[in-house]
Amino acid sequence: MKLTAIRDFQENTTIQGFFLCLEKRLRTTKTGDYYLDILLQDATGRIQGKIWDQVDHFRSQFESGDPIAAKGVVEKYGGALQLSCTHVARATKERYGQYGFREELLIPTIQEDRRLLWKTLMELITGMKDKHLKGLLRHIFRTYKDTIMRLPASVSHHHPERGGFLQHLVSTGQIASMLARHYPRIDGDLLLTGVLLHDIGMVRGISIGLEGGYTDDGHLIGHVVLGRDILREAIQTVDKFPPELAIRLEHIIIGHQGSHVEGSPRPPKFPEALLTHLIDRMDGRLDIMFREIDDDPGDDSYTDSRNLFRTPLWKNYRR
Repeated sequence: MKLTAIRDFQENTTIQGFFLCLEKRLRTTKTGDYYLDILLQDATGRIQGKIWDQVDHFRSQFESGDPIAAKGVVEKYGGALQLSCTHVARATKERYGQYGFREELLIPTIQEDRRLLWKTLMELITGMKDKHLKGLLRHIFRTYKDTIMRLPASVSHHHPERGGFLQHLVSTGQIASMLARHYPRIDGDLLLTGVLLHDIGMVRGISIGLEGGYTDDGHLIGHVVLGRDILREAIQTVDKFPPELAIRLEHIIIGHQGSHVEGSPRPPKFPEALLTHLIDRMDGRLDIMFREIDDDPGDDSYTDSRNLFRTPLWKNYRR
């Protein structure tokens, strides 16, 4: 069974492979016929899919969030490739393992070694001087290590692959350490702690299952409030944690998105809070820009303007 990854799809070719069904919707054509509109993902990308025939049969074969085995023809519609499926079935290791099915084929994962990233993260924490902040971070990261090793930093924004959360933590932590040396008035341990905990609510707000997406807590409460809850719970485990330090950390978490419009109940009101916001924003925006440039399929020197930055991005900037 020859498998084709999404990044290798070419127009007018017949492919077969394993994918994760992210969305599944029953729709009608202009003539009133039913079809299934699906969104597929593997470790290399995403693509829209359509099931035009035997809709009643295939509709019962899988659900949104299921791994599937699919066969079909790659077509171009509206300038983008899509997969017109002729066969779809729910994929399990028992049924398709002999044909090469593995969950790792379905989930985009960072290329960096997550064990080395974790080691770097622990070294950042070990280098801190404040015993209360060091104890707090060690407790939180020990508690959520398994989740953090697998978690994306966002569902569809920056660092969205498995392990992206850890990657974002290490990157922003290293930036915080550098800036603390540049600005001697900054409390370096407070800044590093704030940066490492600004998105900690994601461990309860984003699912680490195959289907990904937000949990109910993520949808209904949001990672900012969840992060403050985790902080308050963890502080109770640290002996004689200073109350004034606790409120500074709470403010950093609730202010890290910068403004009420962007999701923060309060804007940053002291330097370490402001720097946390700026470091997070810089690292996230750069990741998004790199992706827009690297993933653009066109041959032009610029991407189109349908991106976060709302402007064509220069793809040949390295030359």
